[in-house]
Amino acid sequence: MAQKVQLKAKSRAEIGKGAVKRMRDQGTVPGVVYGAHMKPINITVGIEELERALHGATSENVLVDLQLEEGGKTNNRLALIQEVQHHPYKDTILHIDLHEVLATEKLRASVPVRPIGEPAGVKNGGGVLEFVMRELHVECLPQDLPALLEVNVEKLEIGQSIHVGDIAVPHGVALLDDKGQTVFLVAAPITEEELAAMTEAAAAPSAEPEVLTAKKEEGVEGAVVEGEAKPEAGKADAKAPAAAGKADAKAPVAGKAPVAGKAPAGGKAPAAGAPGKPEAKPAGGKPEAKK
Repeated sequence: MAQKVQLKAKSRAEIGKGAVKRMRDQGTVPGVVYGAHMKPINITVGIEELERALHGATSENVLVDLQLEEGGKTNNRLALIQEVQHHPYKDTILHIDLHEVLATEKLRASVPVRPIGEPAGVKNGGGVLEFVMRELHVECLPQDLPALLEVNVEKLEIGQSIHVGDIAVPHGVALLDDKGQTVFLVAAPITEEELAAMTEAAAAPSAEPEVLTAKKEEGVEGAVVEGEAKPEAGKADAKAPAAAGKADAKAPVAGKAPVAGKAPAGGKAPAAGAPGKPEAKPAGGKPEAKK
């Protein structure tokens, strides 16, 4: 059965970091009591009493006969220690959570499993006992909750195993895990050849993955050397509008003729039929003799 301890606690109304710090300075530990049939209650517990209760615990499942002082009255509640929070580097308890249970209502919990004895395959064949599962899930009444489950593994030879369905549990306790799941297994020893292969594989340098970007960079450099590099994106688009703007500036406005006697912008002659100075003729009105 799970260990059962007595613990005195007081309800508290103060919450927050400042209040919690004052409680710890006064030698008490803040905590909370939860339950399916109750609202959470904030409590304080004496640090020395709590440390004594936890010091003698043989497993994580500790039943607590909680004597809770609330509103001037003391009520007894049955609870399981749910979580104990310790300081990161100091050997002190910072917070405790308890879960209220009913003596007449079944609960579910995780129970550690421990092998008993030395397997024959380990003793005579040099095998290795492997722990596939270190805890089992059970359902039972609070008073039937085991502290741990012990399993005799002395008859296991190399290659043999113990499954959940092979484990005997106390009266009133039901296992919730799949009966076919392996709990303990005796594996064959590793040969020298296998050990050498594993060592060689671990010492061998791993192949470096191919960098895809390296090929792209080489292609770009080759294009620059050959003189066929393309303009950068964005520059061609920027030049095109500028060129278009210059062409529009040179072209005459639609519907308007250029001013007489003046060439339009760009130094070009006016179009045929446009008014302007007559073309000069050779003197004497005769055509120029051919040489």
